Amino acid sequence: MRHILAAACLSALSNVHAQDAWVGGRVEDPADTAAVIGAVIADAGGPGVTTGEDGRYGLDLPAGTHTLVVRAMGFAEQRIPVTLAAGERRTLDIRLTPAVGQLDAVVVSAGKFEQRVGEVTQSLSVLRPELVRDKNITNLNKALDQVPGVVVVDNDPQIRAGSGFSYGAGSRVMMLVDGLPILSGDIGRPSWSFLPIENIEQVEVIKGASSVLYGSAALSGVINVRTAYPRSDPHTRATVFGGVYDAPGDAEAKWWRASPPLFTGASFFHSQKFGAFDLVVGGNAFADQGYVGPERIAPDTLAKDPLRTSDGGYENRVRFNIATRWRDRKVKGLNYGINANVMKSRTTSVFMWDDVQEGLYRPEPGTMTRTLGTQYYLDPFVNYYSQAGTRHSLRVRYYHQAFDNDNDQSNSNGMLYGEYQVQQKADLFGETTITAGLIGQRTTSEAELYSGDPDGNGKNDATTLGAYLQADKKLFGKLMLSAGLRYERFSVNDDEQSTPVYRAGATYQLFRATYLRASYGQGFRFPTIGERYIRTSVGQLNIYPSPGLQPERSYNVEGGIKQGFKLGAFAGYVDAVAFRQDFEDYIEFTFGVWAPPTATNLGGLGFRSLNTGGARITGMEVEATASGAIGPVKVDVLMGYTYTLPVSTTPERTYDQGSYALPGSPPTNYLATSSDTTGHILKFRVQRLFRADIGLGYRRFSGGVSVRYNSHVRNIDKVFVDLDRSGLLPIGASEWMRTHTTGDLITDVRIAYRLTDQVKAAFIVNNLTNEVYAIRPMAIEAPRSFQVQLVLDL
Repeated sequence: MRHILAAACLSALSNVHAQDAWVGGRVEDPADTAAVIGAVIADAGGPGVTTGEDGRYGLDLPAGTHTLVVRAMGFAEQRIPVTLAAGERRTLDIRLTPAVGQLDAVVVSAGKFEQRVGEVTQSLSVLRPELVRDKNITNLNKALDQVPGVVVVDNDPQIRAGSGFSYGAGSRVMMLVDGLPILSGDIGRPSWSFLPIENIEQVEVIKGASSVLYGSAALSGVINVRTAYPRSDPHTRATVFGGVYDAPGDAEAKWWRASPPLFTGASFFHSQKFGAFDLVVGGNAFADQGYVGPERIAPDTLAKDPLRTSDGGYENRVRFNIATRWRDRKVKGLNYGINANVMKSRTTSVFMWDDVQEGLYRPEPGTMTRTLGTQYYLDPFVNYYSQAGTRHSLRVRYYHQAFDNDNDQSNSNGMLYGEYQVQQKADLFGETTITAGLIGQRTTSEAELYSGDPDGNGKNDATTLGAYLQADKKLFGKLMLSAGLRYERFSVNDDEQSTPVYRAGATYQLFRATYLRASYGQGFRFPTIGERYIRTSVGQLNIYPSPGLQPERSYNVEGGIKQGFKLGAFAGYVDAVAFRQDFEDYIEFTFGVWAPPTATNLGGLGFRSLNTGGARITGMEVEATASGAIGPVKVDVLMGYTYTLPVSTTPERTYDQGSYALPGSPPTNYLATSSDTTGHILKFRVQRLFRADIGLGYRRFSGGVSVRYNSHVRNIDKVFVDLDRSGLLPIGASEWMRTHTTGDLITDVRIAYRLTDQVKAAFIVNNLTNEVYAIRPMAIEAPRSFQVQLVLDL
């Protein structure tokens, strides 16, 4: 009997094994039939695999009917039904379809896994790399100025008016390169020129609180720069360019004589596969004499020419980056590598102009900082994709910055960040993706700039530990649900704080190309080392430490509709959304009496970061993106309009009377520190934005036009107006605010001609109408410029 039972069991196991089937093949790019590397092929809701250097995949599946889901960056998602007989081995090659600007384009930032744009539960914009290259953008912030809802104020990114002006401290937008933080560890500031824009795959912008997946600083959103790995064929691109600034639109503000300031630069990029090894190298060099001139000094016997007595607003830098990846041939699904980026720079920054007449393009004396900088990061990583559909990822970044400033503001910091993530795809009553992760970050800072710490030596450290969990589930083939939570603990020196946050969202496919969505998300931001301990001065203005700062928190709700369209070969979508974000313990840069009055510190007056109470931002946004051809003309479109109403909800709350305020002095609150309290609008907010970029291509010709409208800032710190009117700081702030109330419309144009299949020449004009404008009052933007560009693309 035992032998009969054993035989029966073996026969049953043999029959079960015989029920298995196999499907596999090659995933190809339709343009050149090249292998697509890194495509994810999965049984809907079940196990999946990732293609290697040959573009091949293989799946063991039970006999029966399945739906293969195929996703890859830059291509439309494909769903392929397949019925497999018991024991069948079927070859199925897959040719993908490009999906630029369409609803089924693939993004990863919203949920940390590949998703179609239409299924994302939050507002998300995608910036294509062609726009960056065609406009010859050397700093990514200039490209983000074309994204609906985004404006960069003094290098600080604002998403839907979520931030104001904070002297570069404490960004409310998390900046990432390939999913890893790139904000400085000590003060939370982005370094735009340091980003490796030569090798952009795409830039994904999430709008709204995103702290569950990305932690502190993702209070108002996330900007993720995704770089590309090699395709099957080697690719080389080299660019050289040169340009000149035109005389300002206000003739009396021209500070140079016969020789206008120039700028020039070069960049290169090469990517290639060597069997199982991927290599990408790139870099650039840039020199800009600057459109801001030197400080004005009255002529005397030593300085007969007051126009050339010192340096102006220059920028010089050299940067090099490398990315590697090795796909292990012995362990299927395993890859690892290291990426690196390094830059040396010599730059200046200007806090405020001299006046609004002939000093508009000159700095107020004492407000220009000259900096020698060194920055680098190293990113080792390991990824493993199992046959069961599980992805393990371990990524580390060490990011170091050292800035030698000329005004007792030198600083250096090192940030070590690590993240372990596990992701499982499964069929739990429908397609389900579960993502969990652990993060740790350690920052050490040594800086004259941050000497307001308890020991007064400028040595500070910060530590972050956190864990997150998110589930994304598809039901009935039309409803996508998403929910997540995060717990994070943060400490600066001996001060420790922690918080949990949650999010949830849903997208419903109403019709074939119509998606309804709604989401709720909580956000938080721990104050940085810089906000707590900065101690410095800029001209006559002093900036004081605020060691007692508390974390700021927010919640964000939104509802929207995304409608796809297709007109012949021209396809895209229109997205409309209404949103609201509420803040608690909102941190603002605030003017008051923060030190004992002396003859040299302006009576103890200065700025300090403070928790100012509550704030609320409501608004709406409409965005359209499309790509394709209209007749023989290739057309790419990105445009949108954003309206926000950012208000203080506690305008009479006293922030901090200040231990040195005189008896009877007015309280430090929104009403007392704002230049315009009408409607309780927050300071330094741009309420109305319009963005449009249209790119055209016809045979060997290509070109485009970019348009940006920014409404004028209505409210600034009242002290700038008061000091200007009193003559203590005559910079023209009151006159500028009185005469600039309608907004600025800036237009850029470009035209290019492909001399050969590999060589293209372009002519680019920025600020075509030579507008004299400032996004932040007291910081003038560039006048019209002309540049020529030559590109070699192999």
